[in-house]
Amino acid sequence: MAIKKLKLKREMFIRAISILSLVFLLNSCASVPKSQPQIDALLLSNNYEQALAILSNDKNAYGANNELLYSLDKGILEHFNRDYAKSIETFANAQVKFDELYTESLSKIAATWIFNDYSAPYHGEDFEHVFINVFQAINYLMLGEYEDAIVEARDVDSKLNAINAQYKADQKNVYKEDAFIRMLMGILYEAGKGRENINDAYISYIKAAEIYEGDYSKNYDVAFPVLLKENILTTAKAMGWMEFNKARKKYPDTMLLTLKEKSKMAEVYLIQYNGISPKKIEDSLTIPMLDGNIVKIAFPKYLNRQYGITTSRFIASSSGGGVFKADSERVQDIGGIARKNLASRKVRFIAKSVLRAAGRYLVEKKQKKNIEKKQGKETGGWFSFFANIYNIMIEKADLRSWMSLPDEVRISRIILKPGDYDFSLENFNDSGTNLGILNIEKKTVKAGQKLFYIIHTSH
Repeated sequence: MAIKKLKLKREMFIRAISILSLVFLLNSCASVPKSQPQIDALLLSNNYEQALAILSNDKNAYGANNELLYSLDKGILEHFNRDYAKSIETFANAQVKFDELYTESLSKIAATWIFNDYSAPYHGEDFEHVFINVFQAINYLMLGEYEDAIVEARDVDSKLNAINAQYKADQKNVYKEDAFIRMLMGILYEAGKGRENINDAYISYIKAAEIYEGDYSKNYDVAFPVLLKENILTTAKAMGWMEFNKARKKYPDTMLLTLKEKSKMAEVYLIQYNGISPKKIEDSLTIPMLDGNIVKIAFPKYLNRQYGITTSRFIASSSGGGVFKADSERVQDIGGIARKNLASRKVRFIAKSVLRAAGRYLVEKKQKKNIEKKQGKETGGWFSFFANIYNIMIEKADLRSWMSLPDEVRISRIILKPGDYDFSLENFNDSGTNLGILNIEKKTVKAGQKLFYIIHTSH
């Protein structure tokens, strides 16, 4: 009898070791994609070409469950590297992948209830879905394809509405509207000239103003851009006396430049992507039960990543010796949107983790009783011991994210007489120390021209 019990304990031990080995194997696979930290490091040093070479040489660099992340990182790296046509193609593939994941097999969804969310392909955060369209709009803008840029910009609004329609009133995302893309739409419409385009530009600017005043100022501490006020006055003047009078009363101290005056000048915009997006880390609770079992609940949260640049100044130096400057304005808080979006989902995260832990607990409790009945309390105790280790190790928060996103978007504009200019950017830290000058381009600008530059600064 003693030999039989010893044999049973030995078998139980072997099974437990096998289970733990499987858990170790699952955990070794269940993490942020192996190559993503390397890509992140290259991004921080602005080494886009090397990062893209790694991704292009190995299409499986992120693994089978992370094809979407691969496309998101590759698309934005191509965008930063000014390969706008390639970026459009890559982001289009990412959009197709998003659509496929909404109709994924039930078996993959079920696996997340048995193990953890790493068992299924990464679906992306809601706001990440939307930012594909944001960057696609800017891709088309930089290629001069304004109509396609407007189509992508419009899709931002419709996609946000569709996403939030899925959730109950108390679980909707804070990110419901995008002020920056509305302002960009206005700039694009204004570039088209014509009465109808100016009308559309005015409507887009007014909508952007409403979002900045009511949403962005409250939720992300993003102030109403002076540049937007100026553009509202310009288009309001063209719309008629009533619209202009209303706008002038609201913005009495804002500079007015009419469309006729603008037509004799060049508008040069600088879009600056600044900093690096927050990184997901795990937060968890380990709860001991009265019967000795342990239940773990895990969910992600964002950790801010520090960078030095807090403000910047766009500079145009003319061949005649004149210097023209414009301070940049913060127009999009991507990091804030990420944090708010995740906070909106926290209840959903915890609910799923609790149900998953409760399911394991009930199964293990029943199994323990069966083991105790057949093999004794000591063997049942060993089962509980190994089950607790399993529960602690297997429950993981999904820390995958689109880490190559910038933390914020800044914009500045200089209105210039036609001529030759040398464009550059000065960056400053929070104490006002000049962090150096980035030379952008020497360019001849023409009357009526709208010119756009993009700079990515991650330090």
